[in-house]
Amino acid sequence: MYRLVRFAEINLEQYNQVDDVGSGQTPTHYIILPDGGAIDGFGALQKHPGVIERVKTMRLSVSTETALAQAYFRLLELRGRRERLYRRLPDNSEHWQLARLISVAAKRSYEMAKFKNIQDVELRFVSGEMIWHGNWAGTRWFLNDAKFLNDGLDFNGAPIPLTEGLNNFVEIVGSDDAGRAPVRALKIIVTAGSAIISRVDIARAGGEIITYATDIQPGSSLIIDTGTFQVTLDGADAYNAAFQVTPVADLGSWFCLLPGENQIIVNLVGGSGTFDLDYYEAWY
Repeated sequence: MYRLVRFAEINLEQYNQVDDVGSGQTPTHYIILPDGGAIDGFGALQKHPGVIERVKTMRLSVSTETALAQAYFRLLELRGRRERLYRRLPDNSEHWQLARLISVAAKRSYEMAKFKNIQDVELRFVSGEMIWHGNWAGTRWFLNDAKFLNDGLDFNGAPIPLTEGLNNFVEIVGSDDAGRAPVRALKIIVTAGSAIISRVDIARAGGEIITYATDIQPGSSLIIDTGTFQVTLDGADAYNAAFQVTPVADLGSWFCLLPGENQIIVNLVGGSGTFDLDYYEAWY
C-alpha cells in the first residue's frame, strides 16, 4: 500500500497516521425500465470518479509547546491552497496529484492540554484528478513547470525528427504492470523546420486523431495540451477551426496513451520538423 507523505513543502509523516487510500466513488447512470431492471447508460465503458476526497489523520509531536503551535500554524497556512499531494509506495517511489486542502480539524480537550507538545489533527483534501502522476516521461521539460529534481526528469531528452510527408512512426512503449493508468494529460509539441508546415495529423493506432490545418512558420512551435485542453502557437492561443479532434469512445479525452505499446503516426504537409511528447506516467 502507500502513505500520504507530503503536501506542498510540508512533511505529513507524523505519528499515529491514518491515510485514506480509497479510489473515490465512480459515477453511475442507470435508466430504470418500467417492468424492472435497468439499462446502464455508460454501456461497456470504464468510468472514473470525478471529485475525490481524501482524509488524513496524524499526531503532531514536537519538543516544545511553541514548536507545536508553529507546526500547526504551518498547516493552517496551507488551508485553501491547491498544491501537489504526494504518496509513497513500499519501493520508495513517489506519485503525486494536485489537491486542495479544504480543512484542518483539531480538538484541544483538557486531557490533551496536559500534553503540551502533541496534537491530533485531521487534514481533508479534495482532488479533481482520478489518477496519480509518476515519473516524468517526456522528451523535454521547462524551468517554469514547477518540477522537483527528484521527479524522474530526463535531462538528455531530445525531440524526435520528422520528415515531410506521410507516416512518421513514433513508438511509445510504457510499462503495463499492475496499477498503470492511461495517460490523458500530454503536451504534444510540433516544431517546424526550415519550411512552413501547412497541416499536421497526429494519430494513435486504433485511437484518436488530432489535426491542425493552418500554417506553422519555420522555427515556430505548436503545443497541444490535452490535460488543460489548450492549443497554442508560439505561446498565442491557436484553438480555432483549424484544430480538430476525432475521438474514440472516451469523449472526455483529446488524446491518450494506453499502458504498454502505443504507435503514433505523424503526417506533415509542406515541411519537416520535430515532435515532442511530454507527460507523466499515470497510476491508479
